[in-house]
Amino acid sequence: MKKILFSLMAGLLVLGGCSQSDEEKPAKNDEVPQIIEAVIEVPETINPGERVTLAVTVKQGGEAVKDADEVKFEVWQEGQKENGKMIEAKHGSEGKYTAEHAFAEEGLYYVQSHVTARSQHTMPMVSVQVGEVKAGDSETGHDQENEDGHSHGHGGEVSIELQAPDQVHANEQTQLSALVDNEGEPLADAKVKLEISLNGETPQWVNMSEPEPGKYTAGHQFTNAGTYTITTHVEKGDDIHEHTETELTVH
Repeated sequence: MKKILFSLMAGLLVLGGCSQSDEEKPAKNDEVPQIIEAVIEVPETINPGERVTLAVTVKQGGEAVKDADEVKFEVWQEGQKENGKMIEAKHGSEGKYTAEHAFAEEGLYYVQSHVTARSQHTMPMVSVQVGEVKAGDSETGHDQENEDGHSHGHGGEVSIELQAPDQVHANEQTQLSALVDNEGEPLADAKVKLEISLNGETPQWVNMSEPEPGKYTAGHQFTNAGTYTITTHVEKGDDIHEHTETELTVH
C-alpha cells in the first residue's frame, strides 16, 4: 500500500512540475513585423492606346516576397477615380508582379498597387503622363484634402502628426498623411507605416511614401464604419523608433 501511495504522489509531482513549467514559459513578444515594401515601375513615356507593362516589386526585409496573397493595380484618369479599372497582377520572378494595360487617351493618370501579403497591406501610388499634359493640370486635391484632420503629437524629440479628411466614409479611398519632425526639423528618409485596427481585430499594415521631406502619405480604404485606432510607426536607423496612436471615426 505504501508503494502504491508513493507512486501516485510521484506521478502528481511530475504532472505538477510539467504544468508549472508550461505556465512559466515566457510569453512570445509581440514584435512589430518587418514592413512590406512595394515599388511601382511604369514606363517613362506612354502613348495613348499603347499597351504597356505595369510592375510592382514587393520585398520584406530586403528579400523578395513571392507569396503575396493578392496584388492588383488600380488605374484611373485624374478626376475620374470612380471610373477607374482594377487589374490583377501575376508574379513573374524575384517578387515582381506585372500586368498589362492600355491607356485609352492622353492625360494625367494615377496607378496604385494594392498589395496584400503576410498579414500586411500596402498601396503605393504614382502618377503617369500619357501623351501631352498641359502645365498646371496635375497636382490637384490631395494636399488640400489633408490640410485639416485628426492629429496627435508625440512628446520628445520626434513629433508625429497624423492628418486625415474631416469626413471619412467606409469603402471610399482616403488619403492619410503624417508630418514627422525631429528636433524641429523635417525627418526625411524614415520608414513610416500605419497600423490600423477596428475593435481589436487583426490590424492592417499600410506603408507610407515620402513625396517631400518629412511628409509621408498613403491611401487606404476603410471597409467598415466605426472608430479605428491608427498607430503611426516611425523608424530610422537604430536611434529612432517612435509611434503615436490616433482615433479616427469612419462613417
